[in-house]
Amino acid sequence: MSIGDISIGLGEVLSLLCALLWAFAVICYRKAGDHINVSAMNLFKISLTFVLMIPTLYLTDGLTPPHLTASQWGLLLISGFFGIMLADLFYLRALQLIGAGLTGLTGSLYSPFVVFLSFFYLGERLNSWQIMGMALVIVGVLVISYRKKSMTIEHPPIKGFIFAALGVFFTALGIVIIKPVTTDIPFFWIIFIRTIGGVVTMFLFNMILGKNLNPMAAMKNSGKYWLLAGAFLGQYLSTMVWVAGYKYTSASVASILNETASVFILILGWLILKEDMTKKKIIGAMISILGVLVVLQMSH
Repeated sequence: MSIGDISIGLGEVLSLLCALLWAFAVICYRKAGDHINVSAMNLFKISLTFVLMIPTLYLTDGLTPPHLTASQWGLLLISGFFGIMLADLFYLRALQLIGAGLTGLTGSLYSPFVVFLSFFYLGERLNSWQIMGMALVIVGVLVISYRKKSMTIEHPPIKGFIFAALGVFFTALGIVIIKPVTTDIPFFWIIFIRTIGGVVTMFLFNMILGKNLNPMAAMKNSGKYWLLAGAFLGQYLSTMVWVAGYKYTSASVASILNETASVFILILGWLILKEDMTKKKIIGAMISILGVLVVLQMSH
């Protein structure tokens, strides 16, 4: 398909669809968060993904586990702890504190975090364009989060932005640490093993804090359908579409199109959640997206 001189293939469409699915999932999580606490939400959505991945494995990579070393198993499980359990706890709490639009825009930090962590963990070099792009993203987020009054009383609270940034950071960390071991491992098994790491550590977290260990407890609240929709769209379906997008187009194009999720979240938050669409949000979003484009373009 082409629009003017721009050619749009299946991969590009799937990458945009992935961003849109994740945006809708964020809106669902925000609505569910009005009725369900963060730990219950996280336990349910990770458990649902675990269950859905079993038939997915059967239809794709098969149910026979791949031959992995103990260190590979360990890295994948730790990645699930950082990138699924811990990251989503922070992200879901940020949604409750500062709303979908601001949390989604803070998600622009993902690409700079990946580049930054790759520099230290993988020894990948940073060029001046990547550094400039990361600086632009940070400036954009600062513009969005800036307030004139006291940080302790002004709404939205500054800790919401900190939680959102931590959620994005741990998501990036969970991806970067497994990069050296994922070359020969079937992709859906990577997702499944990471999910095991996430669900086990989430159970341990709830056990230590004396919280409910029943994943279905979240379904007793009035926000259950929002949570179910968010978990299916954001934790499962968007991942499948994300994989397909990378299959049918280049990684650089897919990465850039995936980053449009922050824009979709901002718009959907305004339309569905009636969140304010301020000039500051729009300017901050434009600066952050420009930074993301610079980082991604110069990383490939």
